[in-house]
Amino acid sequence: MLIVDLDDDVGRVLGESVIVGYERVMQAAVRFALENPEDADVNAMFAGLSLFNRLSKSYDYVEVAVVGGDAYSSVEAQRRVKERVEAIAEKLGKEGLEIYLVSDGEDELLVGQILASIAPIAAVKRVIVSQHLGIESNYMLILRYLKKVGEEPRLSVYFLAVPGFLLTVFSLLSLIGLLSLALKIALLIVGLALLIYGLRLEDTVRNITLTIVEELRDRPHIKIGGMAVVAIMSLSGLVIAYYSYTSEGLVGLVESLLAYTIPLTLGGLAVYAVIKIIVEAARGSVDISRQLALVSVLGFSAIAFYSLGTELTLLREAGSTLPEAIIRGLIESKFLQYVIVGAGAAGLIELVSRAFK
Repeated sequence: MLIVDLDDDVGRVLGESVIVGYERVMQAAVRFALENPEDADVNAMFAGLSLFNRLSKSYDYVEVAVVGGDAYSSVEAQRRVKERVEAIAEKLGKEGLEIYLVSDGEDELLVGQILASIAPIAAVKRVIVSQHLGIESNYMLILRYLKKVGEEPRLSVYFLAVPGFLLTVFSLLSLIGLLSLALKIALLIVGLALLIYGLRLEDTVRNITLTIVEELRDRPHIKIGGMAVVAIMSLSGLVIAYYSYTSEGLVGLVESLLAYTIPLTLGGLAVYAVIKIIVEAARGSVDISRQLALVSVLGFSAIAFYSLGTELTLLREAGSTLPEAIIRGLIESKFLQYVIVGAGAAGLIELVSRAFK
């Protein structure tokens, strides 16, 4: 008899994510009911105990267990549930073992597909609490779910963080008279949120965000300043490209991307690489050849794109079409020369560094 608590509410409240045995589960259910009497997991635990009593009359040996997952990551929650159930199965003995799965939600029931590799799933029971709700009860139920959204990290991201970010951006841009831009950015944020949720990328995005936060905590202030320079320069390039697009259309957008947005972003990254060299040198690190090679590539690439963008603008003013201007710009500008020089300088730096090593 397995009661699955995928978001580990029981573990957070009672301090135990794995509870095995009828008496221990009964005690845990009572304690959890006293702490959170309105939580659906209470009903799931008592439903599991009730099913245990019925099955005990038909089978010689029946065991009941509550297994929790993880509050933050659905993937990690499923992994932990499987790992914990495997440990229980090892203790009980897998021979002749069957799993009766009890849960209060659809997500937990999907775990049955994962647990089937441990032991056959004999039956699945979903606990649905039936009740009659008046207007006041409905209002209280809404407040209860809002409170649950605030307490559970996975829900708060979508129901609080994303709307809060949207309202902040929308309000700030509206205050400075950019209402049209505010609407476009709001739609972009909503679209990205739906895309991330639809493709099940929330765990990946969360891990990347946590990695960035940890990096910021561990980095000295001068590196954080360098990141700010990269962000400001990139944002400046995007703003220039946006206004070029609104005033001149696609042609203006392409010219601005090549002449300003890309060079500014690459230049910002080059500045950050220089800052890393300074920090490493201050720490006594002598292995800075890779950073110097990176500065070479980024710096010359920025100059190459700026050269291409300015040449494209001149050709467009001379009457060339956009495709013709791009082809001629690649040939007549010094784009390729700058790229080759940057790559060559980077390679030379690497060779010199290896020679001295």
